[in-house]
Amino acid sequence: MVSVERLIDEHAQISARSDALLQAAASASPTMLRTMIIGLDTELAAHLATEDFEVYPHLLAKGDMAQREAAEIAMGDFDELAGEWRAYVEEWTADEIESDRELFIEASKRILSALSARVRIENEILYPLALSCGTITLREANARMGAG
Repeated sequence: MVSVERLIDEHAQISARSDALLQAAASASPTMLRTMIIGLDTELAAHLATEDFEVYPHLLAKGDMAQREAAEIAMGDFDELAGEWRAYVEEWTADEIESDRELFIEASKRILSALSARVRIENEILYPLALSCGTITLREANARMGAG
């Protein structure tokens, strides 16, 4: 069982990478920016896999009607965001960044703002729901004990 502590820590790391990418967007080399995108993508993929296997299915199975409905709506919205993220990662190669830096900056602001909103929704609404119905634990030590 995963913990809120771990999930929020992962969100903090994702947010820090997002902020760094936005700060570097105007001045870093296209190769460095591409490397930053790939690093964020890798971290996001691992985090999303945890949520997809350890949070949302259990919330759908154990939550009450309102909790299940909230999870279903969020999952649908997040599937859309995941598709937009994949398109962003595929589109913004170093060559594309170099050819239109201003468009890259605007695209980055849009997708990273949407990602930030997702993080807030999970931290403030969905994780507390999952915690209240016992699908995740509060602290990492409790998650390890629950798994053993």
